[in-house]
Amino acid sequence: YVVRGMCWSPDSTKLAIAQSDNIVFVYKLGTEWGDKKSICNKFPQSSSVTCICWPEQRPNEIVFGLHEGKVKVGQLRSNKPATLYATDSYVVSCAAN
Repeated sequence: YVVRGMCWSPDSTKLAIAQSDNIVFVYKLGTEWGDKKSICNKFPQSSSVTCICWPEQRPNEIVFGLHEGKVKVGQLRSNKPATLYATDSYVVSCAAN
């Protein structure tokens, strides 16, 4: 697999990794060096994940794009993804403000 994107949570305690093998992992890293590190969320997808962002105003959601043209939101509390937008084109990038 290839890492296609990485983004930090707004509070810098979690790291989301978008991978080419159809999955997004969210790692809990903690605030101190000695804190336990663990995978806290997994979002398996139907195609390669191409990009990712973590909106500052929505700390419990990550947004990611797929090779098949969908833009999805991963809801961290429920561990469920939902489609925000779909097109027939590859999603190149995503950004939040």
